[in-house]
Order: sequence, then structure tokens, then C-alpha cells
Amino acid sequence: MAKTQSFGDKVKKKGGTDFKVAKLVYSVKSEKTNAWKFMEKNIRIPNGENDQKVLADFVSKATK
Repeated sequence: MAKTQSFGDKVKKKGGTDFKVAKLVYSVKSEKTNAWKFMEKNIRIPNGENDQKVLADFVSKATK
């Protein structure tokens, strides 16, 4: 008989991750239409890093 495989078993096979993922939504003003656009981006945050600092750095780079 086949063994039933759970989601936890699948995750264990891949090994541990050294990052976590956060979905960042930020607004940017369009140069052409002068309207606000909302941008979505999945950001990898390395373990041990400050979440807020990594996200703030990304937003400051993206809006320039």
C-alpha cells in the first residue's frame, strides 16, 4: 500500500529556507498622467535581517 504524503513531508524534503517572503504594495506617481499607481512585489528577506529596513530600502530604490 502506498504511503500518503502530507504537505509537511513535502516541505521537509526541500530543506530549510534561509529567507522569508513578504508581499510589498507601494504607490508611485505616474510621470505621464500624474496619477497614482499601486505596485506589488514579492520581496525575499534573509533570516536575521530587519524586515522593516529591507522593505524600506527596496521602496526607496524603487521610487527613484
